[in-house]
Amino acid sequence: MTDLTLALDFEGVLITSAISQFSRPGLMSFLSQCELLFGRENICVFTTVDEERFRAIADRLVANGYAPKWFSTTRYIDWVGEHKDLRFVREDIDKVIIVDDYPPYIKQTQKHRLIEIKQYMEPYTHAMPDMQDNELDVVLHRLKEFLLNEA
Repeated sequence: MTDLTLALDFEGVLITSAISQFSRPGLMSFLSQCELLFGRENICVFTTVDEERFRAIADRLVANGYAPKWFSTTRYIDWVGEHKDLRFVREDIDKVIIVDDYPPYIKQTQKHRLIEIKQYMEPYTHAMPDMQDNELDVVLHRLKEFLLNEA
């Protein structure tokens, strides 16, 4: 296990959107593997979705068996401003990795800490999500490579 903090975006990464709320295929396995790699205390959610809405969606994901029980109580990062400043997560940004589908939200000087993921369904459409999506597996592999390079 590492002492790095893993910050996860929510919409377009773990679920489709806060409106449609489809969980991304492999979410349970991904979060469980992240817990093994980082420890649940080192995982947080860094999203534009307000905390109350995030908690309600996370509770549903847990209740429906799409996410581990700890996910509904995972640390939530409040942020203000135009960009996701990793200093909201941890003062030493070199101890943070963020997984996000929208790089413009990440401060330019912090993009070296970003693992980009393809967006899961265009937000706010009513199309069914792609159930063949394997991006969480791809990101998990990239996280493991990142951790090896950090060691």
